[in-house]
Amino acid sequence: MRTALVWATALAVGMTPAVFGAATAVAAPVRGAAVQAGTGTVVQEGGRPTFRVGSGVPAKTTFKVTLPAGVTGPVKARLVMPLPQAPADSLPEHVARAFTSTVSVNGSPAVPVAWDLPTGPGSGDDLSLVLDLPAVEAAGTLTYAVTFAAQEWISGYVAPVLDGRFEVTGASTTPVASGAAGFFVDRGTPGRSMRGALHARDANGVLWRYESLGKDDSSLTARVRVGGGWDAYTLITRLTPTRADGKGNLLARDKAGVLWFHEGSGNPAKPFKPRVRISAGWNDYTAITGYENGMLARDKTGVLWNFEYKDSWLSPTFEPRARVGGGWNVYTAWTGTRDGVLTRDTAGVLWKHSTDPDGSRTKPFFARARVGGGWNTYNTVAQTPDLGRWTGDDLVALDRSGRLWAYDTVYSAVAQGGAPTSTRKRIGWGWNIYNAVI
Repeated sequence: MRTALVWATALAVGMTPAVFGAATAVAAPVRGAAVQAGTGTVVQEGGRPTFRVGSGVPAKTTFKVTLPAGVTGPVKARLVMPLPQAPADSLPEHVARAFTSTVSVNGSPAVPVAWDLPTGPGSGDDLSLVLDLPAVEAAGTLTYAVTFAAQEWISGYVAPVLDGRFEVTGASTTPVASGAAGFFVDRGTPGRSMRGALHARDANGVLWRYESLGKDDSSLTARVRVGGGWDAYTLITRLTPTRADGKGNLLARDKAGVLWFHEGSGNPAKPFKPRVRISAGWNDYTAITGYENGMLARDKTGVLWNFEYKDSWLSPTFEPRARVGGGWNVYTAWTGTRDGVLTRDTAGVLWKHSTDPDGSRTKPFFARARVGGGWNTYNTVAQTPDLGRWTGDDLVALDRSGRLWAYDTVYSAVAQGGAPTSTRKRIGWGWNIYNAVI
């Protein structure tokens, strides 16, 4: 996975994935219109087709190429889909493998062709998905029948329209024919594995579960009872993102200072397996949260400690703690993210501490980045997987009137990772009956 996106896949991964096809400078294909390069033309017959992400049913489209007189020998064609506003470091390395295609030239049997995402020296300034098609002998007219499909997980990265170009080159690399190319994208409703789940504890110690419906308004299901007895804990936090498919792990500290691990079961009806004891002595800490590489804990003196996973993020075992530094008592709210941690200070300013992929256990983050002020209006903030529809992770915030708000998370160059937008959506009310939102 590329460094800035540990939210991949899907993706991210904590932050919103870069959007493919948004705000492109490439002209939209006009149905039946030809675009000339040199004296050759390419027409995408019928304009953009529509394909349904994750359906397994590919879109089919035909490009009719008219070559200039005098072009002989083999010619090569390629389909190029620029990814505007998509930094290379924000994309999973395997993103190109999420797309599959076949091609038939002049009625020949269709053969599979692979997409690529060239980066590095020689790849040009534009970050683009590229589909190189087999070389064929030049002819006055060439007809390329191309299919196009994509796996479901890529939906969070794809805009409703993909625009690019179809180009043909001869003996040199200069196109002898070029034209606009494009696809409409039906992203469908995210599957349960790509939707978030929230948990809340009431005053009676009952834990309740809310799941994303995968709608644009970030609406949630009616609450479902997980179980009672959760008032035995003085702190509950996520270790890994909790999802509508029943996956995702919680940490909980009891009144005696024992830390417990609640592993996600993969069964939404009973989302957690029986708890597993981690260790005692955790009353020395005033804040605990899971994050990308493990767990963070702040002690009573304001020192932050980093507990990285010992084996993998699936395991509740951690390396010995490593001292990150002091001064963390300035923060009054915490939530771990897919790529770091968000904190709110006493002045109500929200900060993002993004994971530095070249950092160490004692220096795991880049310098903090200011997200914005006014966050003292909330008594709880919590990161969650996508509650909307292909918008990436969300930050939920509970205000003092019991209203629950959701903020989309997007990539921020300043934060060098994911950070919430300034726009919020109300997704609930009456949540002041809960004393913990996770």
